[in-house]
Amino acid sequence: MPRPPSEQAVSPVTISPAAGRLLDFACNADMMSDMKTFTVRDLDRSPSVVLDASRADGSVRIRERGGQTYIITPEAAPQKRISALPGFSARRSKLFDGMLSPSSVRELDKAIAGE
Repeated sequence: MPRPPSEQAVSPVTISPAAGRLLDFACNADMMSDMKTFTVRDLDRSPSVVLDASRADGSVRIRERGGQTYIITPEAAPQKRISALPGFSARRSKLFDGMLSPSSVRELDKAIAGE
């Protein structure tokens, strides 16, 4: 008498060595990657989508028809330069209001020279 499906013995699944090697192929590695893959056509027709994905994810893969792939990674954004220090000209004019006297210039020159 056959057993009901819930009571049937479950045999362990064995993976042959050849099947294990299949996971190492480059095409399978691409499929398991978290990196988004686009085609050259995607890059041509909607470059902003590809570049936005690159910016969001850190990099994207571009695949051409022959199978060659390229990775697009955004460069670090240039840091903004400080155009002027706040109140710098006001502090400069307060410290150096007008010309220095000749004696002050000599003292400053000695201080710079370490005398």
